[in-house]
Amino acid sequence: MCKMGSDAVLARIDEALKDSSIPKRVKLVLERARNEIAVKKKDVDITLTTAVYELDEIVNDVNIPMHSKTIIWDLISSLEGLKHS
Repeated sequence: MCKMGSDAVLARIDEALKDSSIPKRVKLVLERARNEIAVKKKDVDITLTTAVYELDEIVNDVNIPMHSKTIIWDLISSLEGLKHS
């Protein structure tokens, strides 16, 4: 995993966590993903794939505001980029 890339993704997750328009249940998933990525002791590909899967599950909820979905899709794209770097 590219150190610079993971730091940038962690910063984006931190920004999303500060966004008051994002529902709490989405923030819980983001916090879990952030903690897993920050630890860097597990297999990176598994960690990133798990984070993408969990975010993808929550983004498909019809009750999530469109603004939150856009942020989540952006994070998913960034995580996918890390997997391929």
